[in-house]
Amino acid sequence: MLQASLHQFQSFSLTHVIVVGVLAAMWGCIIAWGLHYQGTQLLLQLEKRLAKLYLLLWMVVHGWWLLPAHFDPASSLPIHICDLVGLILPLALIWRKRCLIALLYFWGLGFSLQGLLTPDLHMGLLSPLFWIFWLYHTTIVGTAIYMVIVHRFQPTRRDYRWAIKAGLIYVACIFPINAIFGFNYGYLGNQRPGQPSLIDWLGPWPWRVGMMIALAWVGMTLLLIPWEWLHQKH
Repeated sequence: MLQASLHQFQSFSLTHVIVVGVLAAMWGCIIAWGLHYQGTQLLLQLEKRLAKLYLLLWMVVHGWWLLPAHFDPASSLPIHICDLVGLILPLALIWRKRCLIALLYFWGLGFSLQGLLTPDLHMGLLSPLFWIFWLYHTTIVGTAIYMVIVHRFQPTRRDYRWAIKAGLIYVACIFPINAIFGFNYGYLGNQRPGQPSLIDWLGPWPWRVGMMIALAWVGMTLLLIPWEWLHQKH
């Protein structure tokens, strides 16, 4: 089993469980460290420096796929939801704009978490792309949780409505691009992920796009409910 995982990833395998567990433990340590230095200038400066480094890495990784030698219009454009949240993440840490943090929370936990549970990944442990995928997605999810625990971000209905509106704008822009050119950005096209996922159960395209929108709305609503309950208590 270990030998096979070196070359090809399999969802719900022991490798999947171990990788998620190790990265979750790593982020648990990062959040604990953040709580220890909570409110200090040292923490804020370090966050901004790391955010700038992450932004540089984002540009390098996506710039690599945009080079003529590697460019494929069906997959190289950084317009998947996780690509956009990956860009929002460092900007949220640098600028501290609430609208960016809200998208990081609702989109990061609502969509990128799905990428950890049912990753569309084929490369095994020996491929650098394997580790880039996992670090990329766990950084999004981990930072969203970090903002809630360490920086006490509490989403409101206004944040929720903004995230919903931005999501609908995304669908309105990406769906016709996929339909015209046969792409599958945001998984809104007429293709299924290469690994088992929730999309497999949502019926044929294009009708399943409506189901995906409904599920995204439900997911973001669930992410708001605990805070609504907390606000009402106070």
